[in-house]
Amino acid sequence: MTNNKKPRKKSDDVNELDDGRDEDRNLDREDEQEGVEDEDFSDELESEFQNDVEEAAEAELAALLEETGGHLTQRAGNLVIKLEQYPDGAFPISPYSTFKQDRWTLFKNKFGATFAVIFDGMTQPMKELKKGLVYYGTPDFSPFGNIRSYKTTIWQAGKFSVLQRYLFEPNFLDGTPETIGLINHRMINKALDNAKNSTTGSHYHYLFSMIRLWTNLSIQGLMPPGLSLDIDMRKVDSIERRRDVVQHFTGNMSTWRPFSEEDLAELIDYALFWTEKALPRLLNMADYIKEKKLDQLPDCAVIRYSIDAELEQNINIKVDDITVVSPSRMRQKYEYAGRHEQFFYRWLHPYSVAIDKVRNGIFVLLALITGLRASELSLLKFDDVVKNGNGDYTIRVARFKTADDPNVNGETDFLPLPRFIGEKIDELEKLRSVYTLFAKGYIFQSSKSRKEMNKPNSSIVKGICRELGEATNVDRIHAHRFRKTIAEILINRNERNIDLVRHLFGHKSFAMTLKYIGRNPHIVRSVALAIEQNYTAEFTELVSAVKSGASSGPNAQRLVDRIKARPDAFSGKQLKVTIFVYISHLLSSGEPLFIHRTALGSYCVSTETYSSPHLPPCLTHMTGTVTNMLPNPARCDISCKHIVVVEKAKQSMQDNVKFYSNMLEKAADTLSEQAKKMIRNKIASNLEHLHNLETTSLEVENTGCTDNRIPVEQVTI
Repeated sequence: MTNNKKPRKKSDDVNELDDGRDEDRNLDREDEQEGVEDEDFSDELESEFQNDVEEAAEAELAALLEETGGHLTQRAGNLVIKLEQYPDGAFPISPYSTFKQDRWTLFKNKFGATFAVIFDGMTQPMKELKKGLVYYGTPDFSPFGNIRSYKTTIWQAGKFSVLQRYLFEPNFLDGTPETIGLINHRMINKALDNAKNSTTGSHYHYLFSMIRLWTNLSIQGLMPPGLSLDIDMRKVDSIERRRDVVQHFTGNMSTWRPFSEEDLAELIDYALFWTEKALPRLLNMADYIKEKKLDQLPDCAVIRYSIDAELEQNINIKVDDITVVSPSRMRQKYEYAGRHEQFFYRWLHPYSVAIDKVRNGIFVLLALITGLRASELSLLKFDDVVKNGNGDYTIRVARFKTADDPNVNGETDFLPLPRFIGEKIDELEKLRSVYTLFAKGYIFQSSKSRKEMNKPNSSIVKGICRELGEATNVDRIHAHRFRKTIAEILINRNERNIDLVRHLFGHKSFAMTLKYIGRNPHIVRSVALAIEQNYTAEFTELVSAVKSGASSGPNAQRLVDRIKARPDAFSGKQLKVTIFVYISHLLSSGEPLFIHRTALGSYCVSTETYSSPHLPPCLTHMTGTVTNMLPNPARCDISCKHIVVVEKAKQSMQDNVKFYSNMLEKAADTLSEQAKKMIRNKIASNLEHLHNLETTSLEVENTGCTDNRIPVEQVTI
């Protein structure tokens, strides 16, 4: 949150959430004024959560619309012309497949995995239609030039099923030219309405994008004969329909798609090449330019009367066989004062292009680490990056979206910045000190453009994302996906990605990285939102089960005590807010959050990672030394102290007792003493939880607490 907010209420909540063993501490300190402050804080956080989701939805939908319509960028891959030349479809669709095949192998990655689109199991008319649409979804043949990844092709191919489900099947259309000719705007609008009302939220915008693509391809004459869709698209793709799709899209999880591990690797590899390998060489070039005063020459053009080997050595840069800067050298013959030729060296434009690539690399790192919005990133100046006396960096951020004064001054936040990134921004500033490239000092403005920038906007970021997409073959790059990506890394604990983030922060341990991230409300908010979206069902089921039924386990008892102490804390709209407070405390403490259903119908709840020899039962089977592992709910053991057993697990535990008792009775002669001891312990653990369930069930009956419609707000476990 912003620095001028009162922190007392938040810290009080954190203390309560953290300490489940002292349930009654400070419970009487609430007063009416604090309640007002708490409500204001909740409203503010709720507003910020909603803003994040809405902006992410708009960015994703904008990318989707660009992929399915717009200006034609090329006609070289016109399918109509190709089928005229090769009626049997025997032309290549990729290095591995031809158009006529029913399996298109599009690419194979460096790990040997094959990515393909399969057309088996479809009628011939539907197969031809799907092939026509998927063909234009490939990077080589995308007519609108917005698809760069075969992974996007495969993802789009999967959306063809929504055409079948909502348009073709309900209207008894089989994909033949005759039935395609029957399709009209009323039929399509009804299909869109049905998709909107389906239980799968993504189907609505999937169908909308497929209809747009099909119609735009038809209008441009790119669909084969008989496969064109002839409708008045203005009656489908209206302002009202787009607005409705955006609103529906806002509540859908697909608005928060993180970068895949492969995509993230592509982006980071690009960023590290330009910031670690190319940037030092460019700094040498900048020093040479200023030393020789080449940027003070008219138009920065260098004229020599013979080839200047020293100049060429200093202004031509190649790293790892990649050309970083390659100035032009033009030779001109003439006769003057005994000279017969002269050479013009023009270095400014290629140097500016290289600077923009360094800028793009820094953008990747900064967007990933800070989670800033596009509007906030575009306003950053070099003066906003402050180096402290101990060498650490902070970055000053003007926030307008949720500010009290959103149109003029905004509000100011100071976020921690890893030294590595702060140093790279300082070095970018040195590159921009040449000629007039510093301009107004906005970090992310383009050096290629000589146009004066008075008031930057998010179009700066859109341009960077477009260039990144072209350079990395990653589709749909926008600022929100970086924030979602780091949130998913923190939640899902992908070890390779975690190590990458730790490296970017320059920390020896990931726990230190978590503490660092915990000081950044932008990231904490995105983590809280992702957890709320991913774990709402688990949280709700868990708390509802504990409050309205029987439960067992130390964590369950702590939760029951919390509910008894403050029943009013488990009603209202506090879920996202409380998770925000809880997550910010966990991250700043260097702790992960783990909550997961187990096969027993119970829950594993932990905020720890485990290392040998102190392992929970679910990890004792691991060989070798175990370090910083999360629990494995697939191997959950009923004896674990982290388990929360609820009433629906009762039958499973009764069955377990019968099973293990029969095993002892019938196979006692063949079992070792160690095996018998293990079985007796399992029986004892199950019986203990069954006893606890009976006891708490009677307590619930006696207190009459049966309300199971409880949202999970202030869960402290």
